[in-house]
Amino acid sequence: MDEDVEQFKTITGVAADHVARGYLEISGGDPMQAIQLFFENPELAASFNAPAASTSASARQPSTARSQHLTGREDASGVIHIDSDDEEDVRMADNEFVVPDDDDDGIAAAVRNAQEEEDAAMARRLQQEMYSENHSLGDGVRAPIAQTTETLAAPDPSWGLDDDREAAVMEQLRRRRRAQGPSANPFNQSSVDWFDVDDGTGPRNPPMPDSSSSSASRRLRDLFAPPTSLMTRLPLDAARDLGKEEKKWILVNLQKLDDFRCQVLNRDHWKNEDLVSLIREHFIFLQYTLDDPLAQSYTTFYFANQAHEDANNYPHASIIDPRTGEQVKVWSGESFPSPAELHRDLVEFLDRYSLAANSKNPVVKTKPKTKPRDIGRMTEEEMLEMALQNSLNEDGGPSEPTVQDPDALTKSIADIGKGKGKAVEEPVDLTGGSAQTPLSPQEAASSAFSQISPTNPHVEPENNPATTTRIQFRHAGGRIIRRFTISDPVRRIYEWLKAEPLEGKEGVQFELKAMPAGRDLIGELNKTIEEAGLKQGTVMIEFIED
Repeated sequence: MDEDVEQFKTITGVAADHVARGYLEISGGDPMQAIQLFFENPELAASFNAPAASTSASARQPSTARSQHLTGREDASGVIHIDSDDEEDVRMADNEFVVPDDDDDGIAAAVRNAQEEEDAAMARRLQQEMYSENHSLGDGVRAPIAQTTETLAAPDPSWGLDDDREAAVMEQLRRRRRAQGPSANPFNQSSVDWFDVDDGTGPRNPPMPDSSSSSASRRLRDLFAPPTSLMTRLPLDAARDLGKEEKKWILVNLQKLDDFRCQVLNRDHWKNEDLVSLIREHFIFLQYTLDDPLAQSYTTFYFANQAHEDANNYPHASIIDPRTGEQVKVWSGESFPSPAELHRDLVEFLDRYSLAANSKNPVVKTKPKTKPRDIGRMTEEEMLEMALQNSLNEDGGPSEPTVQDPDALTKSIADIGKGKGKAVEEPVDLTGGSAQTPLSPQEAASSAFSQISPTNPHVEPENNPATTTRIQFRHAGGRIIRRFTISDPVRRIYEWLKAEPLEGKEGVQFELKAMPAGRDLIGELNKTIEEAGLKQGTVMIEFIED
C-alpha cells in the first residue's frame, strides 16, 4: 500500500498521504485508476480529511480546551450563553454542547489551495518542457508548421465577374506563371506564355529557358516553338469581327501539348513558306492550347460531348466562317494532311468558298445512307470477316476521330476522287469493240429517272376496293393522297409527279422512298403497286436540290 501511495504522490505531485490513500481507497487499491481519477476529478482531494486517529484524539480533549473555540460562554450554574451575532447552529450530542469546528474548514481550504498551486506548477513545468525554445527537436517534438500561400483555383468567366475585374485577375495569374519561369520541357510551350496581356495581340519576347539547360534543349525549343509571327492573339469573337472587316476566314489550330503530332505542326506546317504566305493573305490564324482560357469558347462551341478530350481528334485544325461562326472545314486525327497536302486543300477551299456578298458557297448535302447488312443472309465467310473486323476496331485497331469534316458532306459521290492528279485512262477493247465503264448505283438511278416520261398525267380511277388503293405521299410542305389501280406499275407514280410537279418544284429531280423502311422505289419501276407493297401505304418524296 505504501508503494502505491508513493507512486501516486510521485506522478500526481500530491504531498498529503491521506489524499493519496483516499484516491486509492476509492479506486479499490489500483494506483493507475486512482491517478486517472485524480486528473479527472481533482476536486475530490478536498473531501479527504486528516487520519481518523488524530481527529478522535482532538475530539476527546478536555472541555476546557474545547471551550476556547466556542462562540458562547458557560456560567457557574452550567447555563450556556450564546452571542446574538453568532448565527452558527448548535448541536447537542451525548449531553455535551458541540459547536462547529472552524479549523476543519480552514484545513480543507488550505488543502484545496495547495492542490491548485501544485497543479499550476505542474502545468507550467509541462509547458516549459514541451514548448521551450531550447527544447531539443530530437525528443520527438515537431517543428512549427511553416506559413504557405497557394492559389486554390483560377477564376472562370462563368462566375459572372465584371469585365475589368476578370481581366485584372487573369493578368495577375499570368504574371504569377511568368514569375515561375518557363518550363525546361521544349514541348510544353503554352500559347499563354508567348503573348503580352497588355495589348493582347502582339507577341512578346520568347521565354528563355534556364541558362543551365543544354544547347540541345534550346534548339528543340526553338524548333517546336509556336508560330508567333503568324498567330493573332484574340478571342474567337474578336477574331470573327476582325475577319468580317478584312474579309478573311478564321483558321484555328487547337494544340494538345502532350501529343507529339501537334508539335509536328509547329515544326513542319506553320513554318512552311508556301503555307505561311497563303495563310497571311486569306486567313486569320489562331492557335490555342488546351490550358489557354481563350480556348474554352472554341471547345464549347465546336466539340460536342467533351470531344476535345479525345486524343483521336488530334492534330486538329478548322476553318470558321467569320460571318456566321459556322465550322466549314475540319482536319482532325491521324489523317491530318502533310504540308503540301494542306496547301492543296486550302487552295481548293478558296476556289470553292468565298466571302463575297453575292457568292453562293456549297451547302451540306444529306449524308448517303448505308444499307444495314442482313446477318441472316450472310455466308459463314462473311460473318467471320465481320467479326474479325469488329474485333480489330474494338481492341487494337485504329480509332476514328469523332469530329467530322462538314466540307466532305458538300461533295457528291462523283466528286470524291476528283483532283489535280493524273487522269485515269479508259479501258480499251483490243478486239475492236468499245469498252464501257459500268455505271455506279447513283448514276444508274439518275439515268432511270431521266428515262421516265414527263408528259403522262394521272387520272384517278373510280373507287373500287378490289382493284384500287389509296397512297399517301409526304413531303416537306405537307402531304397528298392519290388513288391508283393496284395493277399500275410503280413507274406510273413517277410519271404523275413529273407531269404534275408540286408547286415550286418544276424540273427538280426527286426520290420516292417507301415508308417506314425508306426503300428507294427507283429500282422497282416495273413492279406493280401491289407487288411493291404500296397498297394503302405511305411514300416519302425527297427533292434533290444543289
